[in-house]
Amino acid sequence: MYYPYFRGKQYDLFALTALLENDLLSPAVQPIIEPVKNSKALKKFTALSQQKNQPFYLIQNPQAGDFLTADGMEHLRSLQLSKALIVEQPIETLTESPELFIVGDSVPTLESDWQHNQTKVLVPEEFRLLRKVKGQKILSQDVFTRLPRSSFYQECTDELFSIAHLTYRKRGFVGFSDFSIDSRIYYEHSYPSSILSLHLVYFDDEKLRIHHFLSSEDAPTQKEKFFEMIDEINKWTVRLCGKQLTFGLQLLLDAAAADKFPGMGVMRKAAVMHHLELMSRYLNKKESAN
Repeated sequence: MYYPYFRGKQYDLFALTALLENDLLSPAVQPIIEPVKNSKALKKFTALSQQKNQPFYLIQNPQAGDFLTADGMEHLRSLQLSKALIVEQPIETLTESPELFIVGDSVPTLESDWQHNQTKVLVPEEFRLLRKVKGQKILSQDVFTRLPRSSFYQECTDELFSIAHLTYRKRGFVGFSDFSIDSRIYYEHSYPSSILSLHLVYFDDEKLRIHHFLSSEDAPTQKEKFFEMIDEINKWTVRLCGKQLTFGLQLLLDAAAADKFPGMGVMRKAAVMHHLELMSRYLNKKESAN
């Protein structure tokens, strides 16, 4: 089971919603949403997920954003959704009963008594925490290489992304998690760059790799830089997703065919959609084989 973790950014929610609308998100992909904005995008995603019976978890005590008020927290508690809770105090002192614990700060986790825990736990790959926490554990990894400037990806344009989907069961976990095309560290804005980048994952002998598609610095406009990347992506389409294009990749190619630069937000949305659709295909295929 795959539990991608999102900070509730608008275009990430747009990506999840578009996949749901087109029945491209597997039930084996169960997003964890840490809501940072009380947005229409969040409301639409949660409503559609309920309508489609798509499993997901909404964090009740986010660590940043619009809900860090008494009213905001009360609003989250009032929602009849699958609840997740970041561990901020020993779990035996909690009055809430979430369906998922999320280990952040190690101190309250190590102070907790996990012996009789019946709740799933999302836990990072830290030896002390893995030894202490009992119950059904989901492995949380920060696998995306986030660099401050797109030009830095020129040093390594292709790299291993993850093999957690191949190893998590052997290691005793019930699921695996990452931050998709993002990192554990929350940020609102990236640094400006003279190079456009697009980060697309692909399977290579069942290992998940990622290619960083980059424009040149020389093209005079964002639109021309986008078209440079699309020229390269066109050479990679079969490697990226086989004979059947992902919906996210199709969005980018359609924009280029219409002679349009879709904007950075749509590029982000497309990359997340591409990642989650590939994972949905992989997990559905594995489930069918079993």
